[in-house]
Amino acid sequence: MIELMGRALGAMLVLALTVGCGEEAERRADDDVINLDEMMEGTEGAGGTAMDPMAMGPLDPSACVGSDGDVTGRFYIDADASNRSVYTEGYVDGDAPHIGDITVVGAEEGTYEVKICADGTYAVTGLPDGAYLVYPDVPEGRRCTTNNCPGRFARAVAEGSATMVTFGDSVAVIGDRPLFPSRLATLFSDVATIDNRNIAEAGTLSSHWLPEGQLFNQKLLPHLADADLVVITLGGNDIMHYVNGLGIPNNIPAAIDGAKDAVRQVVGNVTRILDKIREINPTADVAYCLYPDYSQATEHPMWGLVGTFLGPDTVGDVLEIARESFPTHDAHVLMVDMFGAADGLPLHDYLYDELHFNTAGQIIYAEELFRTLGGVLKGASPFDGGASPLGLERHFGLDAP
Repeated sequence: MIELMGRALGAMLVLALTVGCGEEAERRADDDVINLDEMMEGTEGAGGTAMDPMAMGPLDPSACVGSDGDVTGRFYIDADASNRSVYTEGYVDGDAPHIGDITVVGAEEGTYEVKICADGTYAVTGLPDGAYLVYPDVPEGRRCTTNNCPGRFARAVAEGSATMVTFGDSVAVIGDRPLFPSRLATLFSDVATIDNRNIAEAGTLSSHWLPEGQLFNQKLLPHLADADLVVITLGGNDIMHYVNGLGIPNNIPAAIDGAKDAVRQVVGNVTRILDKIREINPTADVAYCLYPDYSQATEHPMWGLVGTFLGPDTVGDVLEIARESFPTHDAHVLMVDMFGAADGLPLHDYLYDELHFNTAGQIIYAEELFRTLGGVLKGASPFDGGASPLGLERHFGLDAP
């Protein structure tokens, strides 16, 4: 029993952070069309971009909502830059509309229409069944606060091939095959060829991948220069290492506070890694992925014990620290927010063991990474049990200029 409790506490804290990988719940404000001139004035006053609307194509207020099967969403100025992913806050009072352009990759010209609306909403209509990449135009020097705006990866896909490098810990290498990086390549296979290079190593800490270390220089460095997308899965083993040093703590609140500090240290290590990646490859998209809340796996003996002894909200509280600590200094970083995407799921149905994922779990990991990168799927999924449609609702928050 003591050993199980120790493993349970350790596994609970392991959840806290990983930098290795839903449709956003609808948070849209009133879709009433506003006067374009008033919107332009309000946007400038809120720190938005005053743009020539004719340069963006015709504005069609009647198209703001779209129909079933359309890709719809909203551009907005995230006035307080409070968003960390598509699962946090969304468009709220105080934000302002932004008129942006949308690019669709994978569809033949003339088979679809992009409609831009005066209130920042848009609709992509007429797409036939298939896989696509739909992404926004982010103005130079601006940051996508929802961390779901691809750049170099999207351009590479548009050219027909992209290189994806996955590094980090066991989330990317243990579980039912095919693993989620391979499944992501399958989801995009009708749009582009993905050169999938998975160099993750089970058991590694974030410190093992620091720029001065052997793993960075011998395993990661040779792949960085030509990477269009770098996927990072790190953090869980750091927290397990912390827990192993604790044994069975007498003061659980203090142990959890220590875990939060350990999470912040992981973020610091990942930031150092990211900064070095930028010296080598300034433009690659980097997908930083957060664990789901494993305490939702209530029918798993370990996670049931976690809820009993530590309370049902503890894991989520620690994960929230990780999400709030997400680095915001890099415009080309995306967050694959499995914490938000898996909210409410019976996670025991998705587990291969206590921490890794079975086939169903690998599918939802791949699907969330696909959505974060701009993937849209209509028609049959390539996976038995996979979801379709995917990615039809896409909102994009931008920082104020």
